[in-house]
Amino acid sequence: MAECIKADVVVVGAGVHGSSAALHLARAGRKTVLLEQFTVPHSRGSSHGQTRIIRKTNFGTPALAPLLEDSYRQWETIQAEVDEVLLRPSPLLVLGTKEKEALMEKMANSVREAGHAPQWLAPAHVNNMFGLGCGDDTMAFLDPSGGVLMADKCVGALQRLFRAANGTLLDGWPVDEIKVEQDGSVEVKGQRGRVRATSLVLCPGPWAAPLLAKVGVQIPVRVERISVLYWRVKDPHRTSSTSFVDVSDDRGHFYGLPDIEYPGLVQLCFHGGPEVHPDQRDKGDFAEIRERVMLYVKEKFPCLDPQPAIEESCMYTTTPDEECVIDRHSKYKNIVFSAGFSGTGFKIGPAVGRILCQLTLGHPPPCDLSAFSLSRFSKSKI
Repeated sequence: MAECIKADVVVVGAGVHGSSAALHLARAGRKTVLLEQFTVPHSRGSSHGQTRIIRKTNFGTPALAPLLEDSYRQWETIQAEVDEVLLRPSPLLVLGTKEKEALMEKMANSVREAGHAPQWLAPAHVNNMFGLGCGDDTMAFLDPSGGVLMADKCVGALQRLFRAANGTLLDGWPVDEIKVEQDGSVEVKGQRGRVRATSLVLCPGPWAAPLLAKVGVQIPVRVERISVLYWRVKDPHRTSSTSFVDVSDDRGHFYGLPDIEYPGLVQLCFHGGPEVHPDQRDKGDFAEIRERVMLYVKEKFPCLDPQPAIEESCMYTTTPDEECVIDRHSKYKNIVFSAGFSGTGFKIGPAVGRILCQLTLGHPPPCDLSAFSLSRFSKSKI
């Protein structure tokens, strides 16, 4: 058997959360090994892709607010450290209807509480400014704090900084077994060898259910395949640097990003999709989601071609209440984990990494984590 690598902490999963947690731990002076099942960089998880929205607008639990604030500061610091553009300012256009007035007011208030002034816009102003086709019952405001994260570059930056802090990243290293020894240490085994450490951090993304089950944690998650669609702009003069989110539809919201990834193409997607196995996400018929977005584009975005020019895919790992889980094992206090970010995880990656580091070190977290506890699901077992 291959020689056993010894460390203070082993982190499983090198997406945005695992890479951030590993960086914080390495900078705290812990000998840290970061394991990733695929060769990095790759496009098989949930942290890949060129762009993600970052925002102060919060339509989730209020407990997310300090994570959003902390992550903004950390992303700006990381950007300065690597001297590379990771965060581009992009005011967020928030759309809804008068039927969603309570939700729209809640989101606008979250922007105010974060220290920014939401700018309310009349439907005619929205249509003229952005080339949309919104009806008279539309409610809209701009969140001036919005931005676009360069996702692949962000993960790459975290991993470079981790290595610079003397961390060890082992990619192409899938985990087969996790064993808690009698002395309390943890041994992680795979075909490529073994890693033994005092503590274990699990950031499994779409593989949360099977990986957490290896340490006796049952977590209620659903893996969804997201159709990432790109649309050609008919009139280049109507493009802008604005991202958007539309909460008008009871089935879920639509969102979009400006033409950063592909010149002349904007990203516009539906926040949700069919359930899939994470190893087989491209098997199946995804026409229903594609057609739903096409109808939406035809109705509200006359400035775009009605047919998508490019289709890619991503995965969400969703919990029943669509809030994430950040917790520690009830029996093995040296095992902490995060999962189920329901499409909201990338923007708060640095804050989650800091929290996982503090839990691992036995320090109190910087904010109340009760909203993210696994125990909130009565049928869950740790």
